[in-house]
Amino acid sequence: MPDDRRSAMTELQSLVAESRSAQMSFGAMGFPVLLNVLKEDREDVELVRGALETLVSALTPIETSQGLKTEVQPASMNSDLLSRETDNISLLLSLLTEEDFYVRYYTIQLLTALLTNSLKRLQEAILLIPRGITVLMDMLMDREVIRNEALLLLTYLTRDAEEIQKIVVFEGAFEKLFSIIGEEGFSDGGVVVQDCLELLNNLIRNNASNQMLLKETMGFDPLISILKIRRGSAFNFTQQKTVNLLGALHTVELLLMGGPPGETGKDTSKITNQTALAQRNILDHLLLLGVESQWAPVALRCTALRCIGSLVLRNPQNLDSLASKQVGEEPHVQPALNAILAIILRTSVAQEFVAADYVFKCFCETNPNGQALLASTIAPHPSQGTATHGASSDMPFGSALLQALVSSDVNGDMEACCRASSVLTHIIKDNLQCKDRVCSLATFHCLNFTCTK
Repeated sequence: MPDDRRSAMTELQSLVAESRSAQMSFGAMGFPVLLNVLKEDREDVELVRGALETLVSALTPIETSQGLKTEVQPASMNSDLLSRETDNISLLLSLLTEEDFYVRYYTIQLLTALLTNSLKRLQEAILLIPRGITVLMDMLMDREVIRNEALLLLTYLTRDAEEIQKIVVFEGAFEKLFSIIGEEGFSDGGVVVQDCLELLNNLIRNNASNQMLLKETMGFDPLISILKIRRGSAFNFTQQKTVNLLGALHTVELLLMGGPPGETGKDTSKITNQTALAQRNILDHLLLLGVESQWAPVALRCTALRCIGSLVLRNPQNLDSLASKQVGEEPHVQPALNAILAIILRTSVAQEFVAADYVFKCFCETNPNGQALLASTIAPHPSQGTATHGASSDMPFGSALLQALVSSDVNGDMEACCRASSVLTHIIKDNLQCKDRVCSLATFHCLNFTCTK
């Protein structure tokens, strides 16, 4: 009788969800029966729901205080057993086209559980199933709960799987992801924005062709929209907003890395992305996040600074742009490089010093004109003799650097001296003109600096 079968299914689901021994016994005997229900009893929606929910329970680990941690988990064994046959995966994918919401929902959960425990095998199986990935992509346009589960599923599925990444992109992933991000409120959105960005980053990581498709189909404006913040929004940095912004900055980092290491055309891809991002004025947003927003979380500031360095590295146009940028608001406006130097000299966070120092490393690398520009400003400032603390914001770059270099003698600030020395190293590296400039300063002679060419 149908009612008896449904009642038995409910009891079985409850038993498998609560008992490890039931999970262990279930696999070999239970899978053939429940898979047959999914094949032959599609009209009985309640029975199909129960079968799927039972399968999800069979693949969900049960926490226990007893037993060794190295003991084989019944849920893992069941995942392995269910994923061995491609036909089983094909059957599950076919259920995603059913009209019933709970059938689709439990199926997505079941596939996610399989991916958690049998990632490689499921990746291989889905590639063999016609329209398998297409069906999964359609779930991104489903009701919100199923859409969110589909995001997690696709994130698992696209990890280190270049072929799957290409198909997912071909199925319109970029358009769908940015549409969801926009609907959720960009960086002000919830965990769904975080999931979208994680999937996006899987698709472009070390993948030059997908990066190019993103640039040509969507452009970088939707990405930059996530990075937009208002000046003075000190109290708007919730934990989730910070995570979302970090995800978007990681996307920028991946684009600035280009293709995989050693691949022909990697540098071309990187330069193309540098140029395209700069054309969309991303430098302004990175400076606001990394330099001007000292009330922002330190991880956010550091990541933005690293992005600035990578954006300008060996890119003449972007180097010139950074050299001419001003930050702050009237009447407290100063050159961006001066502000970054101030971070180096004043921050109490080591990782922020490293990130800001990276900007100067990138700015000076194969940039003799930029090195000469910075070196030309190295001279004592009229107020320097009476200064006992950090450089003032209106002091020229080189004067602030020089004051920090002599600060160990003036006020015993050896840390500021060491940090300034790191910046000076970038300025004079492989540049005889800059070395001569530094060595010619009477101040350096007085302090017994030894310069080697």
